[in-house]
Amino acid sequence: VIPGSDNYLKSINEAIKIAKKIGYPVILKAGSGGGGKGIRVIKNQKELISNYTIVKQEVKNSFGNENIYLEKFFDINLQPLEDEYFENNFNQAEQNQQVEQYLASGNLPDVFIWWPPDAVAGLGSLRKLAKTGVPVLKINQLPNEQDEQYIFGYAGPDDRLRAYNAGEMMVKAAKMKEAAGGKGYNVIALSYPHSYGGYGLSIGAFKRAIAGSNLNLIGDIGEGFGQANGYKGAAKLIAKVKDQGIHFVYGMDDAILTGGIKALEEAGYNVSMDLQDDSVITVGTVCNGDKQMIEDGKQFGTTLQSPLHEGQLAIKLVQEFIENGKLAEYINFTPNPSVTAATMDLAALRGFDGNLYGIDELCSGAWD
Repeated sequence: VIPGSDNYLKSINEAIKIAKKIGYPVILKAGSGGGGKGIRVIKNQKELISNYTIVKQEVKNSFGNENIYLEKFFDINLQPLEDEYFENNFNQAEQNQQVEQYLASGNLPDVFIWWPPDAVAGLGSLRKLAKTGVPVLKINQLPNEQDEQYIFGYAGPDDRLRAYNAGEMMVKAAKMKEAAGGKGYNVIALSYPHSYGGYGLSIGAFKRAIAGSNLNLIGDIGEGFGQANGYKGAAKLIAKVKDQGIHFVYGMDDAILTGGIKALEEAGYNVSMDLQDDSVITVGTVCNGDKQMIEDGKQFGTTLQSPLHEGQLAIKLVQEFIENGKLAEYINFTPNPSVTAATMDLAALRGFDGNLYGIDELCSGAWD
């Protein structure tokens, strides 16, 4: 049992008395609600006196009452972090069930890190996590109007930048094709499910990037995640638009694109960078597919989205929140630079731990 007040604090004097008994640092926490509101680490009596009224007012503004309590704060080093995680094959229904089972166990962590497969379908689960009073950090999908009230911050990719960089790479490839005398600039998009939070941001940024070029988006399908769905979606789209001609393909992530390339080749398309009229040039994002596709010239490039950076940033923000009761920035992006065959072997990024990592350490999928 963590030492602290048995009930809600009645006065600053009571708080001072308990803090002296259990020793500093202590933590002031909201008695209800969630999303990280009304939580403050206190290192000495002066900070307790100055923050007591502030925390009570924050709690009142957020939850309609002034119920706060005090407990001992154990200043642990988050390297390594003692954690528990749940895999769900990126299935929101499965994650919802995991949330129910975990909360029923009665065990609560210091912080929830929430990565929803579908932020809209997972909103009910997020509300339940927030109602425990445990702060929630959202990762991978940007906050929306429905869920931002339940979280204390975001860590993850910039969907717009990632997709815009992909569009710029495609424009560059189109100019190379034009300079070589090639013809044909019709584009198809193999997208995330259109209900997925990142879809609208990604397709919008991609369209802005190719605006004003010769490229013409003629089809967009969101069959699902992974290579199998990429293959299935591409097969459907090929049948629908083949008479118009397909010359460029945008994959909203490389795993989807890898499946799409297989479908294109089985349908007789020449997926390559030979810049001929009949060639199909592909660009992906996320670097979660197959490195060999870029090395073999079947994929012009990708935009890097490093799971290593997402994980490190999430831990960094959790530490910051525990120490300060808030984040300096609500939205916190990981880097999403472009990577092509020309830059792949030289690509490296410094992690949030200060170490330098090469491309094989930064990408997922078949990259090692």
